[in-house]
Amino acid sequence: MHLRKLVKYGIFVVMLVIGFCFTGIARAYDFPPPNQQVAIAQQTSDLMFNTLFAALTQEFDETTAANVEQGKQSISLIFNDQNKDMRLVGTYGPLEQSDRPRDSFEIQANALALAGQAYTSVQKVDNKWYYRRSIPLSNFRAECALCHVNFPVGPTSTQVGALMLRVPITR
Repeated sequence: MHLRKLVKYGIFVVMLVIGFCFTGIARAYDFPPPNQQVAIAQQTSDLMFNTLFAALTQEFDETTAANVEQGKQSISLIFNDQNKDMRLVGTYGPLEQSDRPRDSFEIQANALALAGQAYTSVQKVDNKWYYRRSIPLSNFRAECALCHVNFPVGPTSTQVGALMLRVPITR
């Protein structure tokens, strides 16, 4: 009889330990990623920004009053609504609804961008960690006014929105 109680107690303790282990493993996924992995995502974001800025500069160099519609379409294809990892976001028209801030990060980032400030954050989105970044955009080229007819002919220092980047953080 004493042995039976001891076995039951042992099984209870083992189950309790296993339960705590599984709880610890499950909670580990809720912890933010380590700084080293965030730093790698940040470096990836820097590379991504340089690539996108080069593409935008090339687009601006090639867009003229004669091909402005093609230039608009080209930019729209690069920053298409299917890609959640890079977006041009603003609140000044002419904009599609999809070009407006979509979540709390983008709302805050756009507000800061309009004041000329960049913004970064490490956030969990749909159960995945991301390094999120916004880069303020100004009316920095004369070509901006070709597509955005409500912008004054630039370059001006007027802040008009933000480039939003999102890089997954691998664990």
